[in-house]
Amino acid sequence: MEELQFFKKIFSYYFTLAFMTTIFVVVSCQFDIEILLNFIENCLFAVLISLPSYFIVNAKIRYFYDLLAFVLFSFTIFLESVYYLLFQVFFSASSIFVLMESNSNEAAEFITAYIEFHEIIFIICFVLLLFYCLKTLKRVRPQLKPITRSMSVACGLTMLFLVLCLKFSKLIVYNFPYLFTKSVVEYYHTSKSFDGYSNNSTGDFTNIKTQNDAKNPVFVLIIGESTVRSHMQLYGYERLTTPRLSNISNDLLVYNDVISPHVLTVESIAKMLTLSNYEANYKPTVGTILQLANASNYSTFWLSNQRPIGVFESLITKIALSASQTKFVTTAHGQHNRTLDQVLLPELDRILTTANSGPKFIVMHLMGAHFKYKNRYPDSLNTAFSPPNSAVKPTAKQMLTYQYDCAILNTDYVISEVVKSANKYAKNSAVLYVSDHGEELDNLERRGHNEDFATKSMYDIPLLLWRSKEYKENTSLFFDANRPYMTDDLFHSLAQLLKIKANQVDSTRSIFSKYYQKRRRVILQTEDYDVKFNNQDPQTDYKR
Repeated sequence: MEELQFFKKIFSYYFTLAFMTTIFVVVSCQFDIEILLNFIENCLFAVLISLPSYFIVNAKIRYFYDLLAFVLFSFTIFLESVYYLLFQVFFSASSIFVLMESNSNEAAEFITAYIEFHEIIFIICFVLLLFYCLKTLKRVRPQLKPITRSMSVACGLTMLFLVLCLKFSKLIVYNFPYLFTKSVVEYYHTSKSFDGYSNNSTGDFTNIKTQNDAKNPVFVLIIGESTVRSHMQLYGYERLTTPRLSNISNDLLVYNDVISPHVLTVESIAKMLTLSNYEANYKPTVGTILQLANASNYSTFWLSNQRPIGVFESLITKIALSASQTKFVTTAHGQHNRTLDQVLLPELDRILTTANSGPKFIVMHLMGAHFKYKNRYPDSLNTAFSPPNSAVKPTAKQMLTYQYDCAILNTDYVISEVVKSANKYAKNSAVLYVSDHGEELDNLERRGHNEDFATKSMYDIPLLLWRSKEYKENTSLFFDANRPYMTDDLFHSLAQLLKIKANQVDSTRSIFSKYYQKRRRVILQTEDYDVKFNNQDPQTDYKR
């Protein structure tokens, strides 16, 4: 009886927190069955971590365990509740992956953008309730008699049953400690697979052949950030967001049906720059496009306006390390000020004018239109377009869209300046611009990019190619503006632009090749993009 009273008292603390957070979430958001399932999971998890206390006879040790377990539980439901209040979805492995790849500045931007008054009220109420529970959580019993064998067996079987119940009912997918542990392990193994990039400059490519029939070719790859093509004037958008690129549109190859394989930067770029794709699960350590270029006597450079982010070394950073030279312009400790993409331009000019002669492959990784949008362009662009109706307070959507379009306008400037420098300093040159993924702007509840609630705009990206006169004369490319393409094959397209062949390079996967073959564009692990968003006939004869 005493044991039962003890358990009831302890469990009441867990239940109170779980119930309070659930009610707050339901009131703040509309009811969803996942909220109920998450509450059930929390209750089962509370029982599971409470039961080991029965095996502890010493009162002090028992109190310490009860306190530790309760704090862990409180931390868990606090994080998942705040996350749900912000985004109307619960934590997933991809959510945690993003957090691990975010620096403190980026996280602060993200939180301040989404947090509203009711989230603040929730935090205050939760903290007050937590302190009350902790204050009243006392040593609920003195030294007790050793637990009986029957009691220990019963507790052990109950714990086993709860574990199996969570596992086979799939309620475990709502358990934050499980998701976090799983994600850390996956991240570690993936990260280790990239270690060879900095140790092996040329990768494991075979039968490499290079055709550089002109003097000192220069190729620049610009990787944009969070740019959806529907907000670019070049693609028919009503605002003049790409005036400079539009002025040279006759010199551009503009592709209308290109998508990203993911809506997360790390996963997208990992596929863009390596042989990894959905159909052929090559080990990433075969090599990056930078390693292939190194093996073909290119001098390779990586210029980035994105920090090597995360508490772990970024996967993108590891890809960057396979370049001959790397430059992260925002690595200074305590960097809190916004850094605009134009800071990369002097670095580009330096490479073009002072670096060793010979073929050059330069990657520029922009901040582009990454949230917060208003931090991605200079103040001089604040009045670039007609602002939202000043007579009426603009809606949140209007302001975000306006700021996003200004960010695109700044990207237009950066791309045009890169083209200008390449044309000035390298007569045989080409510049390719492609974004890592798109961005959702029309639906504020799903704004940004998150695979937990993916939309078409999160995948639709621009792909533009500029070529100098000499490059055009020396390089034959096939152009079809409407080719359906996914950038998990970008490696092969880049190899063609660099005029590099190898056993691992597949011309049927290059958007510039006359041998190109249409393939099924798989997103979200199993879904056909064209069926999901464009209602194409699922029986379409894709390359498989």
